[in-house]
Amino acid sequence: MEEVKAEHSEFASQSPAARRLLWFAEYEKEKNVPAVCKKFSISRKTFYKWLKRYKNANGSAESLADQSRRPHTSPRATPKEIIDRLCELRKKTGFGQRRLQLYLSIWYDMELSESTIWKLLKKSGVDMSEKKKLRRRIKPDDPLLPGDRVLMFVKFIQGAEEKQIYAQYTAIDECTRLRIAKIYGRHSTLSALDFVQILLMEFPFLVHHLHTPLDNVFTSVSMPGLQTHAFTRNLRKLGIRHDLPTRRQLAKGKFKDRIARFDEVEPYSTKKFSSPEELQARVAKFLFQYNNYRPIPFIENLTPVEKLQTYENFNHIRVFDPYHQH
Repeated sequence: MEEVKAEHSEFASQSPAARRLLWFAEYEKEKNVPAVCKKFSISRKTFYKWLKRYKNANGSAESLADQSRRPHTSPRATPKEIIDRLCELRKKTGFGQRRLQLYLSIWYDMELSESTIWKLLKKSGVDMSEKKKLRRRIKPDDPLLPGDRVLMFVKFIQGAEEKQIYAQYTAIDECTRLRIAKIYGRHSTLSALDFVQILLMEFPFLVHHLHTPLDNVFTSVSMPGLQTHAFTRNLRKLGIRHDLPTRRQLAKGKFKDRIARFDEVEPYSTKKFSSPEELQARVAKFLFQYNNYRPIPFIENLTPVEKLQTYENFNHIRVFDPYHQH
């Protein structure tokens, strides 16, 4: 009896692969599957499953080791590009699960729970203990820093056919004069929110205040003071303050003059183009030169990138290339 117990204890202490090898060694001697199954307290189904795997591997002992039960494919898994985008946004903004959940809902039509987002980021190695960066309060006499005030407005460009009108959304950082622009087929709140996503991901700094014209796409023109417009509400949830010109400023033309100080007529806007993709390629080429190589008189004749480099947090940036031209 003691010998049986000792033999059983020795068998139990072996690795799963070693125990399965003993099944087949016993089978080679006995040539009796029921007897082998009875001796080792296993079912015939289990025996034949491992025997088939053993033979398919040409008698390799490694085939008898326990294998992961993880499925080979996960159709409902969150796409890797979405996880990478969440990781990038979390590191840049410090947004918590709630704002990241909103981000996915608005721009990717994905409904993930806050706990799922937390697990995805944690598994990707993102530090989830870091607190969100607070929006800087700007006093009238404070010098502007990158991202403190970004001016956003829309231009309309006529296509080859007279009825084709494209909306160019442009954003200019007042501190550095960095510019981003994108062409859309429609001037709408959805287009404006999509452009905000580009600002969040491509500008190397956080956007604290976003100034827009008085337009139904951005606010209710009849009651601009209300904070219920979809554009304003989504900006607020993302930690961005939405600023609008007052009617007095509009009446005196101050907002229009302000845009004129920061903007210019781009050469591509007066040339014919065959498709919006061609127009967007021209926009990308122009802005790459503008942001990286054109001196701006209003910022000490520095280029926008050189102005950005004067700030300690951004002196490592050598090229601003949101359109991936190089």
